[in-house]
Amino acid sequence: MDITKLKPEKLSSCAKEKIIKDFFPSFADEEFLGMQDLDDRSATIHAGALCLYATTLITKIHETNPMDLEPYCTERVQKLKELVKNKPKYANLSEDQLNSFVDELIIKDIRNCFAHGNFEISYDIYTKKTNFVLYPRRQDFETEEPIVISKNSLINANKKFLQQQGQRLSLYSPQRLKNEVSNNLNSVLQSIMLPSQMMKFAEYYLSSKPQSKTGVLFNGKEFPLVQYVLLATKITYEQDDYYNIFGKDSNIFDTISLVRNSIAHNSLEFGSLAKQVSYTDRQRSLTEPIQASATKLFIVDSQKEIIKRIQEKNSPESIKALSEKFKEIFNFFFVENNIEDIANVPTEKE
Repeated sequence: MDITKLKPEKLSSCAKEKIIKDFFPSFADEEFLGMQDLDDRSATIHAGALCLYATTLITKIHETNPMDLEPYCTERVQKLKELVKNKPKYANLSEDQLNSFVDELIIKDIRNCFAHGNFEISYDIYTKKTNFVLYPRRQDFETEEPIVISKNSLINANKKFLQQQGQRLSLYSPQRLKNEVSNNLNSVLQSIMLPSQMMKFAEYYLSSKPQSKTGVLFNGKEFPLVQYVLLATKITYEQDDYYNIFGKDSNIFDTISLVRNSIAHNSLEFGSLAKQVSYTDRQRSLTEPIQASATKLFIVDSQKEIIKRIQEKNSPESIKALSEKFKEIFNFFFVENNIEDIANVPTEKE
């Protein structure tokens, strides 16, 4: 692979909204979609990549089986070997030891890039050939060579995981399966139902052949959970924007980092028949209705998008004043008053 021919770009901030428009049109924000700067073919690939990323965050294959993703990293491995050998601490490593050491660095890089959203996509709008181009951030061995993972490898690895989950359940009797779903709905939801739904979306958008919408949705009532998963995935990918706009000491960034870290460290859990969600990150924890959580994410995502779109046309002082006002609004609704049962957001348009 010639990595110099890749033309990576960040996932579009409109990717989530395209999925909503295509499958839940009555909930779509047409004004937001109107600001999209991608043609439909590109927007389709961005939507599919977001869904595939969401699937990966849920299945955790980047954590459990990173080498199943068949990464292309020839140039990066070569550069890392040079950097490692130049460190006195590692100067006496044998060739086998050096190879093993660098392999571990690559594995850690893959895990961190997906967990922190440090990647872009490179694609062909006609063939839909798509690559995830990972940009690891390192302080010990700094190098700019990316890790490239094809959409096919990512799809296959996720499918392998889902098939294993399905095979486990296929051994159950009908009654035991019914009991499993009834008694462990939250677990089944996270391990099979949600990643399967996200995978269906991903295949719909990323297949090289035209796909029918029929059968993509399981029952047509998935909007609340789909909206939540897409929002959580989007803020995980865009967390740096929240840091830069609102600052690390803001309650907005604190909310974002709690969600992101819970997803990254596999400590997010659904409860009460998927009506509640719990986050845990070191000494922090929070359990709240999933509707309230989705509302918070929806609001901070909207606030962030507004600021990003007007930054270039306004002074730093006015942008700072607006971000401070947004923080006040967030604090009023979600910190000072601790509102949990806010009306549905977004609501279906009349």
